[in-house]
Amino acid sequence: MNLVVNFAAIGFRPYRELGEFVNVGLVAVEAKSRFLTYRLVSPQKTKRISACFPELDLTIFKSGIRRLENELSALSIETNLWADDARQAGKNHPSQADLFVESGDMELFRRLTSSQASTFFYGARGTRLTDDIDQCLDELYKRYVEHWNLTPVDYEEKKLTRDLRKLLQSDRLDRLYREAPWVGTDVYHVGVPLAFTPKGAELPEKAIKPLNLAQSTPTKVYTRGDEWISKIRRLQRIESLPKGFLFVVKKPEDPECHAAANEICDGLEQLGVQVLEFKDEKAILKFARIEEQQELELKS
Repeated sequence: MNLVVNFAAIGFRPYRELGEFVNVGLVAVEAKSRFLTYRLVSPQKTKRISACFPELDLTIFKSGIRRLENELSALSIETNLWADDARQAGKNHPSQADLFVESGDMELFRRLTSSQASTFFYGARGTRLTDDIDQCLDELYKRYVEHWNLTPVDYEEKKLTRDLRKLLQSDRLDRLYREAPWVGTDVYHVGVPLAFTPKGAELPEKAIKPLNLAQSTPTKVYTRGDEWISKIRRLQRIESLPKGFLFVVKKPEDPECHAAANEICDGLEQLGVQVLEFKDEKAILKFARIEEQQELELKS
């Protein structure tokens, strides 16, 4: 695999102040050559949009996605102009003869996915190694937009994240907490859905991670919990664990599963992180609040 692809999910967020969004596309840029490709949902596919935002005038989405398509199309034509054969280059090694951009330049991806006060924005980011950009983009699209291979744990924790955002909004803290898809180093990193990162800092100061331990069997509880115990230990070893780290857990009602969940919570607390149940809203907000003397401006 000789291609390094940086990608970002494209979200549709009609009410920016609420923080709720739907992924509607992917953009990818090959790190060495700047070869750019993207994929967006059809303007006619509005079922998920209307389900998430039933009061929304769908013409806002349709006109917006068409405008975004035109912008990305123009940008891809311009940035891929120097490739001898853009389609073939994208499937192998995108060699471009652009004498004005140094090999490995990341400025295109940084500028493209920078924070924007817009209905459409670039959310979750990542990096993949591949030999075929088109195939890589297709797999990412299925995962981030079409939700292929999502497990019930993913869905439940996604719902918990939405509920936590609303809770933070009630205390005017939502503007301080953003997704941190890269907490760690190039060797090892994890994603955290809610993190406060002061301007100029590389590591979040506070991080909040919902954890669904309401599984159907004790084995599944242990499996899910042990995964994050291992992640916390590794972040500690590489000195990349945020100073404040909170797990907001959902526990099962079954006695045996509940006992397993308590054991997982004890194991996490022994590692120095905090654990609270979602119903403990006052304690969650107390953790999330930022001291007045601290810099409140988010890292861009």
